[in-house]
Amino acid sequence: NNDFAYPMVAGILNGVTGLTIAFVVVTLWNHHREQDGILKREAQAIENIHMDLRHDTGKMREAERALVLYVQTVATMEFNEQTRQAGSEDAVKYLDEIYKICQSIKDPLARAHAMSELANLSSFRHQRLSGTFHSPIHPALWLTVVMLTMLTIINVIMFNSKKSGYISASIGSLAYALILTLANQLEYPYLGPLSVSIDPLYLLLQKYENP
Repeated sequence: NNDFAYPMVAGILNGVTGLTIAFVVVTLWNHHREQDGILKREAQAIENIHMDLRHDTGKMREAERALVLYVQTVATMEFNEQTRQAGSEDAVKYLDEIYKICQSIKDPLARAHAMSELANLSSFRHQRLSGTFHSPIHPALWLTVVMLTMLTIINVIMFNSKKSGYISASIGSLAYALILTLANQLEYPYLGPLSVSIDPLYLLLQKYENP
C-alpha cells in the first residue's frame, strides 16, 4: 500500500507545487511586459502632444520646457521609492502646465487631439505608478509557494533512499531557488537587473534638448 500511496501523494504534491510556481512566474512575467508597454505608450503620448504643439509656434517653447521637466522628473524621481512622492507632486504640476497650454491651442482639431493625448498620458502614468511598487502577487500566495516548495523537498528526502534522496533534494532545491529568484526579480518591474528600460524617456529628452 505504501508503495502505491507514496508515488500518488508525491505526484500530487509535485504537480500542485509546479502549477503554483508556474502561475506566479507567468503572472509576474505578464505584469513585467505590461509595464514595459505602458511606459512606451506613455512616452508615445508625450511625443504626440509635442507634435500637436508644433502647430502653435507661440506656445512651442513654453510647452517643450514643461514636457522636458515632466520627463526629467519621471525619469529621475518617480522610479525611486524615496523620491517618488516629491517627484509625483512635481510631475502633476508640470502636467497642469501642459494642460493649460493645450487648452490655449488655436486650431480646434489640434487642440482636441492634444487634449485627448493628454488624457491618455494621464491614464498611462496612473497605470505605471500603480504597478511600480505594488506586486500583483499577494503575500499569502508567496507564503503558499514557499511552504509547498519546502514540503516537496522534505517529501523527496523522507521517501527516497538516503543518498538518492539528498541528491534529488539538492537538485530540486537549486531548481526552485533559480525559478523563485527569477520570479522575485520580475515582481517589481522598475527595480533590479531585469528592470524595465526607461530608455524611451531618455530618448525624448535627447530629442527635446536638441530640437
